[in-house]
Amino acid sequence: MKDSKDCLAIPTPPLDGPSVKLLEDALMHSPTKSIQLEINSSNYQISREGRWFKFSLLTKKRTIKKATLFATITEMYNQSVHGQNWRIAESSSV
Repeated sequence: MKDSKDCLAIPTPPLDGPSVKLLEDALMHSPTKSIQLEINSSNYQISREGRWFKFSLLTKKRTIKKATLFATITEMYNQSVHGQNWRIAESSSV
C-alpha cells in the first residue's frame, strides 16, 4: 500500500489540458490576479497567494466561506473542477 505522502509528491498531469491553460491565462491577465468561476450554480474564486493558488467557495454576497490552497492550478482543476459544469464568471476587480 502506498503512503499518502508518496502520492502527494508525484505531480499529476491535467485531466483536461486546454481547460487548465484557459484558467491559467485568465488568472495571469486579471488585473487583481483573481478570477471567479461558476461551478454547478455555486460561485468560487481562484487567486494567487504567493506561490500557492487559493480556491475559495463564495457566499451570495461574494465573501469567502471556505478556502483551500493548492500548489498548482492543475492540482486544483483535477480535484475540484474536472467533470463539473463550470464557466469563468468574471475577473474580479477592486
